[in-house]
Amino acid sequence: MGSPVKLSFFAKRDVLRCVPLMSSGVTYGYISSGLAMPKGGACYVAAFDNPANTSKARIVAYIDWFGRAYSCDEPLAQEPLRDPDLVVYTCEDNVESAEANNENADATSPARLDVFLGDGSRRTVAEARVANVENTRKAEFSYTAIDDSFPGKFEVANPSRYLEFMSIAYLAFVEFARCTEWEPKSASSDSSDDGAMSNEAFDLAAVFSRFQQSDFFDAINREVLEAETSWTENPERARGIERFLVNGLRDSGLVGISGDALTVEGATEGPNARLIRTSRYSNLFFLDFMYNTQTECLEDGAFASCDATREIRHKLLRAEGALNRFLMVSNFLESEEDDTFEQTEEEISKLADSFVEYLCVQAPDPNTPLETTGRWDTHIAIAQAGELWRAPYRIPYEFCLNEACTEVGFNLAVSCKFAMAQTHWDSDVNDYLPYTSFELSATEARYAAHAALLAASSAFHASASIEKVCVNCLRDGKRDDIVISAEFDRKTLCEAYSASEANAFKEPFETLSRFNARFNLEGDNGLRRIDKLFSLGQGAFKSSFERLVAIDTTPFNEKARDMLHVDCPMRMSIFEDGQRRAYADEVSAALDAGVENAELALKQIHDRTEDLLVRDICNRLLAAFSEGSLGETSFLEVKEAFMDAYGLKPAMMRASSLMRDDDPAAIGLLEELAAQGDAIDGFNDTSRVCYRYFDSYETRAIYAKRCLDDAKGRIVNPLADEVFLAHDSLAQELTTTITGADEALRHAQRCIELSPARAYSYLRAARAYFMKDDYENEVKMCCKALEVTWKVDDAGLAFYWLAYSFWKLEKYDAAVACYKRCSMLNSYMAAEAKAELDELLSSVKGLKRHSVEEDEAILQAHGVPLNALTENAEFLLAAARETIDSSAVSLGCILAAAAVRISRDDAIVPALRALNVTM
Repeated sequence: MGSPVKLSFFAKRDVLRCVPLMSSGVTYGYISSGLAMPKGGACYVAAFDNPANTSKARIVAYIDWFGRAYSCDEPLAQEPLRDPDLVVYTCEDNVESAEANNENADATSPARLDVFLGDGSRRTVAEARVANVENTRKAEFSYTAIDDSFPGKFEVANPSRYLEFMSIAYLAFVEFARCTEWEPKSASSDSSDDGAMSNEAFDLAAVFSRFQQSDFFDAINREVLEAETSWTENPERARGIERFLVNGLRDSGLVGISGDALTVEGATEGPNARLIRTSRYSNLFFLDFMYNTQTECLEDGAFASCDATREIRHKLLRAEGALNRFLMVSNFLESEEDDTFEQTEEEISKLADSFVEYLCVQAPDPNTPLETTGRWDTHIAIAQAGELWRAPYRIPYEFCLNEACTEVGFNLAVSCKFAMAQTHWDSDVNDYLPYTSFELSATEARYAAHAALLAASSAFHASASIEKVCVNCLRDGKRDDIVISAEFDRKTLCEAYSASEANAFKEPFETLSRFNARFNLEGDNGLRRIDKLFSLGQGAFKSSFERLVAIDTTPFNEKARDMLHVDCPMRMSIFEDGQRRAYADEVSAALDAGVENAELALKQIHDRTEDLLVRDICNRLLAAFSEGSLGETSFLEVKEAFMDAYGLKPAMMRASSLMRDDDPAAIGLLEELAAQGDAIDGFNDTSRVCYRYFDSYETRAIYAKRCLDDAKGRIVNPLADEVFLAHDSLAQELTTTITGADEALRHAQRCIELSPARAYSYLRAARAYFMKDDYENEVKMCCKALEVTWKVDDAGLAFYWLAYSFWKLEKYDAAVACYKRCSMLNSYMAAEAKAELDELLSSVKGLKRHSVEEDEAILQAHGVPLNALTENAEFLLAAARETIDSSAVSLGCILAAAAVRISRDDAIVPALRALNVTM
């Protein structure tokens, strides 16, 4: 053991009792927080100097969340690059054990504990059953068998959680066993009946666990180092599938380097590579990486790239491809009920190569299209099909439909040969050799052709309304390097699909030749650049949808009207000066042609509008032009006359400037502005009309869902921003003063009146109640904020303030649940919530952590609307669907873009891009 480590007051530690072989008079336990730990670390096993005072500890081992324990004597900065001293892993039930288990066996999984000896051998020392195996933190372990020769005694009847189970197992089988002459029976060099390594199942989970850490480059280096070190020490442990993966990773050119080495001149930072498992759709790896300048994206791994990033792009895509081919091979072997992974490198390599030729085997049948109806569902169905493509090399796509939703256009960013595997297994030399340039070019070309056919089949399958599919294949995503451009009709593709063996389109260029397709194969089977047949967003793919919501009069369908309580997008306007903006633009355009034209435009606007304020503006401008105070260059004056009809904007600008400078004079100016705004007769509610402030179209939609009692069936018109913002700014500023709480609350309550669908109206009031130590009312205001919010950050702040209020009210369980909820939302308050939660747990004795279900029950009992954020997101998404189906596409895209931040769905983003391309 090393030197003692001093633990902070908040470090979480637990003392272990009844550890086999533990001497009397010593105290051991585990430390799960308060010490530096590698990513994926679970705890340290430690000996405490004083059983009555555990502030000092001597570390003996490190345990991660992947079933591994490593001996160590100090906190670690990174995972040890060697075999663990003890490992627990799940394994499949055999027939005998399945018959022996009771009726509850389906709820658990079998597991084994292995120790690694000094000579590199690995021996099984115990067997166990694991409940909740999919969630390591909640898993419960129960011993079912212990090596008969083990000199200690285990309590096998009582299940224990992961940290306790692993800590005791390490201490018993490794730490304390070293002081005995015990030698485990089941050695890896024994026969297969005794668990010889040559017949052990390949530990696929261990490979994937290495790529769960945040540092992708470190994960590559760890996988290569651990695998190659293991093979050197124990050649019999080498498996063809892992050799294949390691070769692919070395092939990428990323082994031995870090992300810091991949900086590019002009980019603000490195690629920030983040590996994601797309479990909802294709269930493949996606390496998210980008290079940005201050103003633009240089590289995104799809359609944005430049000369400076291209070489790095290819390396990163080769690494992603290596992982996905490894994953697809393992998935295929598992589907064939062969999870021993005993195949040779040659067999694995040939199987991986076949994924290029058989890319279209997964193509859905265009002869049996889905029964999708409506513009939204059709876009989503096509995007979902694209997200489901299981491709050995990524195929980024963008698409759009024509206005009638009968034609689809795709741009596919197909891999170039430099982003593909550069080597293959050669049985003659029994090693990996580089592909020839001819072979790489042929693979690149055939992959592009297969990708075009896959996209066409997917689109025709997505909806019976699709009659034509157009596809451009952009080599390496470069918009000026189109290598295939084709137009597919449904009838011919359905015939080709039906005639193709296993739907594979084995001769893709012969199939393409049946359509209006452009491609040019060079002598080495490479593709040359060609002219494209179409462009997204142009020609047939250009729509007439109105881009500006404020002037969009497209009628809503019945469902949209019922949800939003208006008949068209323009009635959802959030800009009080929206129509006047259009008038200002109209008069300014006329003024370009001279004063007489401007005067004519003003007279026409005056005569056709019923808005008395607009008529008054027109009369004032006409008089000014007549008097000569305005002339042919008075564009700014015309715009100000329409845009600042109430004269509030200059005062608001001055107040904002004073607030930025922390000038106390801002409060007086804001109070004058608030009084002036409240005195405007034009914004007084009547029995027919009410005026409300909305900071976004999303908030306007939530008003329709949550604030019907406020609307009372009246027409809802937007309020001038300055009328609301004066009160909002006062509520904010006054909560920073010692004596301003009462006034802050008065202005916050006015904000709630003027903007009841805005979460921050209630949060302003909550803060004012906090200043008054009125925690009961602060809780009520935070709950109201949660009811209307559609933003994760607003919800996170509400839960954070709720937690503190419950703490002060001594409702500790509710406080813990709110802190945990804030952390789960991953809002900008998450770090503060975690820190305060640790402080709460340490300061209140006997306080326990509850399960998620128990937390929810606690908060529901206190009236906290837990599901409101999700419900609001679902409402926005449903409203988006109906507005888009009504051809009010701009508003629908705004609502859907907000919803997808909460209701995560990878298919929504490309669908929204497709809808925006056409406008």
